[in-house]
Amino acid sequence: MLTGFSLPAQAQVAGSSSPADSNRAQGLIVRYAEGVQPVAPDGEATGENFAGVALGHPRDLGDGLFALDFESPISGALASSSLAHITRDRRVVSAQLDSRMTFGPAAKGEGRATLRPMLSELANFATPFKPAAAPRAASAPLNLRVFNSVTTSAPRAARLKLTWTAPSKLYGAKVSGYRIERKSSNSAVWTTAISNTARSSTIAFLTAGVQVGVNASYRVKAITVSNGSTVVGAVSSAKNIIAKVAPLAPVLTSANVLFAGESATWANQNLAERGGDTVTYVATATSNTGKSFQCATTSNSCSMAGLSNKVPYKLQVSAQNSVAKASTEEVADAMYTAQWHLYSKYSIHADKAWQVTKGSIDVVVAVLDSGITDHPDLNRQILPGYDFISDETSSRDGDGWDSDPTDNGDWDSSSDSSWHGTHVSGIIAATANSFGVRGVAPNVKILPLRILGTQGGAQSDLIAAVHWASGMSVAGVPENPTPAKVINLSLGTESAQGCDRGSQSAMQMAWDVGTTTVTAAGNSSFQASNSYPGNCYPTINVGATGVTGDIASYSNFGSGVDFSAPGGDSDLSSAAVAGSDGMILSTWNLGTKTSTTADYGLEEGTSMAAPVVSGVIALIYSVRPDLSSEDVYEVLKATVQPFKPGTQCALTSADYGSQTKDSHCGAGIVDAGAAVRYALSYVRGGK
Repeated sequence: MLTGFSLPAQAQVAGSSSPADSNRAQGLIVRYAEGVQPVAPDGEATGENFAGVALGHPRDLGDGLFALDFESPISGALASSSLAHITRDRRVVSAQLDSRMTFGPAAKGEGRATLRPMLSELANFATPFKPAAAPRAASAPLNLRVFNSVTTSAPRAARLKLTWTAPSKLYGAKVSGYRIERKSSNSAVWTTAISNTARSSTIAFLTAGVQVGVNASYRVKAITVSNGSTVVGAVSSAKNIIAKVAPLAPVLTSANVLFAGESATWANQNLAERGGDTVTYVATATSNTGKSFQCATTSNSCSMAGLSNKVPYKLQVSAQNSVAKASTEEVADAMYTAQWHLYSKYSIHADKAWQVTKGSIDVVVAVLDSGITDHPDLNRQILPGYDFISDETSSRDGDGWDSDPTDNGDWDSSSDSSWHGTHVSGIIAATANSFGVRGVAPNVKILPLRILGTQGGAQSDLIAAVHWASGMSVAGVPENPTPAKVINLSLGTESAQGCDRGSQSAMQMAWDVGTTTVTAAGNSSFQASNSYPGNCYPTINVGATGVTGDIASYSNFGSGVDFSAPGGDSDLSSAAVAGSDGMILSTWNLGTKTSTTADYGLEEGTSMAAPVVSGVIALIYSVRPDLSSEDVYEVLKATVQPFKPGTQCALTSADYGSQTKDSHCGAGIVDAGAAVRYALSYVRGGK
């Protein structure tokens, strides 16, 4: 908006605009309003867009007047039209045609004035003054062609390539550059895409202002220089093109694992998401044996024929247009189809969350457990942790607290080592790769803190580890350089007296500094409020469900449970996918006492359900690191899956009449896909 001066309602048309004058017009003479610059920000003469014709650089005539030459010869009618149109520009006070006039002796008998120098003036010159001829505009560039030319490094960035042949007639001038103009198919106005390429090359690339999927026309003019004057030449013929780019990868609405009778579905894509082009979708379902099935469509669903019953097939969908192809992520982890807790109907739908994030390397999850063992599916994720087992006998390492969180085995005379911490860590963050399993948040980091040994763990060690994990100082221990956003406690013991004061204080301090503590509700099939440390406040206490979406046979229950998540239930092995026995598959070790060969193993328990939720919380923090622990709780609560109707978890105490059993399983089953998307737009207080 122009400021600092008053604009007239209508510019004055000065001088003659008769057909005779307009036939001799070489341009316009205009007076601009006070404060208006004669050259617009785009380098063109101010008012050129109103005039509707190409105008040369303004020549200052003094007294506020400027001459604007027509860049190419035009008809008298068009000259008169341009005069009328430029007067509608409120920046123009007055305008008139600049007519060509004959200076010199008039033809005999016409009675026209002879304008010539006085003889006394001519005597001062050896040679009479002769004005230089005005430079002529170049002819039009030829053979204009326009192509889509996106790069492999930026396939979603619109880019056009224009080529042409130089004008055949330059009239002794030299090409200094080219002007490129465009207009959309629904507009009559040409705008400048490149005012001057500033080089004589007949190739140009356009990125700025190119709209994907829009039909637009392009044309070119040569800019020539002669005797210090610059002239814009005639315009080339126009060429139309629709700018196209690579499509976006489809967003699956079905799981990324299919079974017989299921269809592959994905979200509808708009024109921009399709890359401005028609798209063909190809869905491919592949079993672990390598057998695959495909179907192609232009819609957003595809029925897969030929799938065998009870066999899981990894699903991948590609979108292909005339430019490129984009595909949903291929989950290459070899054992992924056995990890029903990540993708099945009653899973946490981690595959939907991965369409947004697989976790941030800046998010740390502390696993307070039996320690960690060497494992190729975990090693990249492991940060330097700490050993907080104070009992030298229980630790099996000959000392108390130290900087080595290696799991030395918790075997005894009646059982082999559990490698519990390794299994829990893999559930959270096993690497996304071509082998083994995948964690809920495969990009986040694990901080292993050893607090469980051959004789379990001490409350005092747990309290110290919670403090250190959340970034607080612990006497005699170096500062934690990587404080955790999430603490996982897959451990517990019966404690009808409730949480002790020290543990309660530690949980509260961690919560207050923004570290969310997740606890296992316990595996004794009784009230979760009687299981420590899940009965401490504030924590997120997690019960376990099986493949059918109902409470696991062993899981604690009641009002002490905040949420449920898949923890596995071997009693439901007949309903489970192959390779799972209804349990949770994760990283493990083959050693019976000390660690030997890294491997994978099946476990069940709220010890498995808790890290599933810890992984989901890590994904939430990955997209919203600013959230508080209370915010995370609200995000989970707002996005849980309701329990399947008719299951024990769907019933309330009222459904049992006079019976005292309370099967409450928390607010619902945690949903990673819904939680991550909800977190992106979450506002504290719901406003």
